[in-house]
Amino acid sequence: MLRRTFLTAPALAAAGVLSPGAGLASGTSRIPLRVSASNHLSLCPFYLSYELGYFADAGFDVEVVKDIGTAQTLPLLAGGKVDVSFTGFGPSVVNAIVRGARLRLVAARETISPSCGVASTVFLSRRAFPQGVRDMRQLKGARIGVNDQSPRTTFWLDTMLQHDGMRLSDVDVRKMPENEKVAALRAGGIDAFVATEVSLNPELQQFGLVAGPSAASLLPNSQFSFILFGRVLLDGDTATGAHFLHAYFRGANEFLHGRTPRFLDEFATKNNLDAKLLRRGCRATFSADGTIDLDDMRRYIQWMAAHDMCLANLDAAAFVDNRFLEAAHAMK
Repeated sequence: MLRRTFLTAPALAAAGVLSPGAGLASGTSRIPLRVSASNHLSLCPFYLSYELGYFADAGFDVEVVKDIGTAQTLPLLAGGKVDVSFTGFGPSVVNAIVRGARLRLVAARETISPSCGVASTVFLSRRAFPQGVRDMRQLKGARIGVNDQSPRTTFWLDTMLQHDGMRLSDVDVRKMPENEKVAALRAGGIDAFVATEVSLNPELQQFGLVAGPSAASLLPNSQFSFILFGRVLLDGDTATGAHFLHAYFRGANEFLHGRTPRFLDEFATKNNLDAKLLRRGCRATFSADGTIDLDDMRRYIQWMAAHDMCLANLDAAAFVDNRFLEAAHAMK
């Protein structure tokens, strides 16, 4: 079990456990880190690193804060009460940093792939579209569900529509929680939805949905999930954050090569899913080294600015701090 004892940043500073090099150089002190991580299959690499003891090997005592959402996590990160978050990149992150919050993206985590995974794919009812959909023009006027917590799925939808000479106004965009999309489609409340999460794979097979166009073919390997550091790690010794990233990517690479955390089986049991099916799911959407694609970020920032979600002409590099990943890459 991950520890859930919550320590405040002032308490950590007073104890000296987050001072430069503490624990990492001497190997005697443990460094408490609070990590915001959802109870979701996309966190398998993180949980694998934890279960294999890679964070402990790096000198960390990891605590996990589950399912508090990006809106709640950002002020906790900026205030030093959470140290790391696994999150997407969107208006809330952009605008918080523009306003001066001590937050930065430090590594990429997930991408959309033309050959693997379902994120950015349009899904439809096989009953309504027995022949599937090859062109977005077939969905003119359709009710299409997108994630209500992040505009990323709307960005993917807009990208696909524009490719086929359409606009968002040509469809009826319905914002809804990610976990309600499948039920809404089966009940006839929507005609299609844009998938966000890779773990939707078993649900699709179970419920007989059919895959339509995907933004992955237009934006191959576009990054949509990141690791975010808050004030404590950003203002501390670079080595501390670098050791965390090094430990995480040890587990991520083992996951990419087929090793599976116990967390996956526990998730399957809790959600009445087939663990064997989940084990066979796509893994190649996870980044092996965390390198952030600034051009990818610029494209998304420009889209957000065009839809009045953030200021225009923002520098993508201002939202990234590469010190930690560069130092992690230099480790053996």
